[in-house]
Amino acid sequence: MSETIKLDGLVFEVRRSLRRKTLGLTVNRTSELVLHAPDDVPTDELERWTRGKLLWVHRKLLLKDEATPKVHSPEYVNGESFSYLGRWYRLSLVNEQSEPLRFDGTRFILRRDAVAAESHFRAWYISTGSKWLKNRVTILSRRVNYEPSRIEVRDLGYRWGSCGKNGVLFFNWKLLQLPVRVIDYVILHELVHLIEAHHQPAFWQALERALPDWQARKIELENKVKDFIVFGLAL
Repeated sequence: MSETIKLDGLVFEVRRSLRRKTLGLTVNRTSELVLHAPDDVPTDELERWTRGKLLWVHRKLLLKDEATPKVHSPEYVNGESFSYLGRWYRLSLVNEQSEPLRFDGTRFILRRDAVAAESHFRAWYISTGSKWLKNRVTILSRRVNYEPSRIEVRDLGYRWGSCGKNGVLFFNWKLLQLPVRVIDYVILHELVHLIEAHHQPAFWQALERALPDWQARKIELENKVKDFIVFGLAL
């Protein structure tokens, strides 16, 4: 399972290594925070060291935010497109329907008087994503011969997925906008973490056995970040 540290509203993924002698901290291209540490360093020592780096981290995140191309927030008007599983669907506004937002397989349908449209879309992705992801994880878990104890879909900020305690897998609701082959990479990445907690060679070997073309899909995921828009935020 992945080890994380939460400080000052930020989540740091801890990657330990038997070969590493010093502590290190990186902010990757998607603003994920990774703490590199020797295998035997206690968690409280990692927290103290990381606290001393918080100002630097916030500065790095601010610079990345300023360098990120700004995008327009959705206007929720007729004809606007939203992505689901890598396909784009038009939005239609209607005067009457029982629920604020629904999806009929060909389009999103939003009731005109539905306030806070963004929250309705987020709720739809989480509800639909929970069902879809559970089915998808069941299928893909056969490749690693291990199933999670529970799956939860929520807002994970810049993280696509994470592996929690007791075999629980968390997935970002924004993941549901991406193509299935890219989602599969994220799912299998987290499934392998149920067996191999860190990013040691054994982890990547297990991932390659489960998904031989994982490197190509990882690159595709990084490229898709540039193409998709989620409620005014670049993925």
